[in-house]
Amino acid sequence: MKKFVLTAVAILTLTAVAHAQGTMGGPGFRSNASAGTQLVNSGIFFEVSPTLGIRHWISESVGFDLGVGFTSLSAEGGTPSVEADEGSGFAFDVGIPYAAKKWDKVTFILRPGLTYGTAEAKDKLAVAPPTEFTSKFMAVSGEMEVEWMVADRLSISAATGIVYRSIKLEDNDVPASESEVTGFETTGSNFTTLGFHVYLW
Repeated sequence: MKKFVLTAVAILTLTAVAHAQGTMGGPGFRSNASAGTQLVNSGIFFEVSPTLGIRHWISESVGFDLGVGFTSLSAEGGTPSVEADEGSGFAFDVGIPYAAKKWDKVTFILRPGLTYGTAEAKDKLAVAPPTEFTSKFMAVSGEMEVEWMVADRLSISAATGIVYRSIKLEDNDVPASESEVTGFETTGSNFTTLGFHVYLW
């Protein structure tokens, strides 16, 4: 209860400061991939995306983004039905949008960001290791974003940039089997990967 009260006070304080400074913030969505892995027996691939988030401008030029995402699933089959697989994951994304150029309804934003996620698949049919398979994802990005205010408090945006990704795979065998893939790539190759923000405060 104490944590809930402190959180509520913090949110109200942030809202009051935002109104006092003439800034704005609210919930939003950014299309952003993160950790993923495949269920062992059913072969289903799942991915965790930190797409539920907020953007808050602490001044006219600088703000912060925070996004989270999670997944929890299970796969059953057979007669009688038994649980064959279990999957779960969590991811978060943080970014610092900087308004480099503004026009009437369009803002050109430079946005460094950091994304981290983990996804775990459990083999519920196996009796000996490896029974757990974990994927850990980390990305550091630099993006150019265009945000268009389609209404007074509603915007849509699209971004492109460069990202460094690191994906580490491991299991719970003894000794554990591990592998890692790292590298640079461009982002925003698909026009449908758009985002939006609704500025409620």
